Amino acid sequence: FLEAEKATADRITTLMNIKGTKSVESFHKRLGKIMWEKCGMARNAKGLQEAIEEIQALKKEFWSDVRIPGSVEEFNPELDKAGRVADFIELGELMC
Repeated sequence: FLEAEKATADRITTLMNIKGTKSVESFHKRLGKIMWEKCGMARNAKGLQEAIEEIQALKKEFWSDVRIPGSVEEFNPELDKAGRVADFIELGELMC
């Protein structure tokens, strides 16, 4: 339990310390567009490879330029969403 609790606290601290310029929503929308266009029902190897590269670039940008307003000391729906979008980025890359 202590290990899981520390990993979660470290992830939250990392997210809150980024202090970037782009909203969580903008990353979510961009990931959705990549998945819709390249990993939808009509997909091919070339498109999936392009999607992997685009998602990897998006992930790098997310972890360096996401902006999460508020603090960890209060209810923060943007922090919650940032955690989910980070997971979606990993899932999208795995799916492709």
